[in-house]
Amino acid sequence: MKLGFVSAILDGWNFEEVVDVASGMGFQCIEVACWPNAKAERRYAGVSHIDVAGLTEDKAAYILEYCKKKQVEISALAFYPNILTSDLKKREENIAHLKKVIKASAMLGVHLVTTFIGRDQGKAVEGNLKLVEEIWAPLMAYAEQEKVRIAIENCPMLFGEEQWPGGQNLMCTPEIWKEVFQILPSKYLGLNYDPSHFVWQMPESGWPG
Repeated sequence: MKLGFVSAILDGWNFEEVVDVASGMGFQCIEVACWPNAKAERRYAGVSHIDVAGLTEDKAAYILEYCKKKQVEISALAFYPNILTSDLKKREENIAHLKKVIKASAMLGVHLVTTFIGRDQGKAVEGNLKLVEEIWAPLMAYAEQEKVRIAIENCPMLFGEEQWPGGQNLMCTPEIWKEVFQILPSKYLGLNYDPSHFVWQMPESGWPG
């Protein structure tokens, strides 16, 4: 096991500074935040330590060399939006950027992207599962093509009134995990399991709709 952290906690720091902090504190890896360069919609969102949209082979080589010099690995590229949002314009933007993150992960040889499955807050669980099949099946096909694994965090995304009802991440209970894995039976899809969300895996936390 290697210890690391999500670079989103160092908002306002550049890539080299993030790696320097990790190296100086004895961390072995970092999960690098790769949001689009835009105003943050919530805490820890909007942080971009690697510009995936502008990533070139030369830039990728520099990033990897810098990490090697500091003895810090990139464990994953992170982008945690609401992929299934009912805002169709935002949904398309999120899908397009996630594809860029997947491509960048392959280019860097990381082959792992951490994200959310998302949720349409206006739909019940069954309606969201249909969206998972519609939206995520093509995304998983793209990830498989790039040989990049997708790890879904289990946080329900409930921070305030604007996230009610249901939160913004469908995949937050074991029952729903099973449903999603049946819809998307890909060896490239798995859980980015965060034990700090244990409370959300209790039986009473599963929303019937």
